Amino acid sequence: VSTPVAPSPVPTPGLAKRMKKSKQPLQVTKDLGRWKPADDLLLINAVLQTNDLTSVHLGVKFSCRFNLREIQERWYALLYDPIISKLACQAMRQLHPEAIAAIQSKVLFSKAEEQLLNKVGSTSQPTLDTFQDLLHKHPDVFYPSRTAKALQLHWQLMKQYYLLDDQT
Repeated sequence: VSTPVAPSPVPTPGLAKRMKKSKQPLQVTKDLGRWKPADDLLLINAVLQTNDLTSVHLGVKFSCRFNLREIQERWYALLYDPIISKLACQAMRQLHPEAIAAIQSKVLFSKAEEQLLNKVGSTSQPTLDTFQDLLHKHPDVFYPSRTAKALQLHWQLMKQYYLLDDQT
């Protein structure tokens, strides 16, 4: 059984005028020049890895300093604004393959990736082969452009900051 919804009161003319003024589109177009194609690609890849815009804001170094709100607005513009999305895709397609590889090497590690790296003990002396084996055993978990060297460097950072499971 559905209950009838009471009609909303009619707004006064002054209120309607104020509401119209405040309903302006997002100020995404004014920042159009600040967002470079490399930033867009980095944003997309980082969000796909972490599923967290706050982590992206804290962990990714873009070409300019963007606050969390600017990052959120850009992400939503890339998803839902067909004009901005089309322009950004065209610009990203024109990036040089070496630039794309450099951007992909900066992508944040996901929690799943770090959980696998956690399993390598802090007291062991893992070689590149150890990390290469991890890549081969879990290709579905690791970002496609990850290398054994990248895994080793990230593991060393985790070890340095006592983030491994067997560390206190």
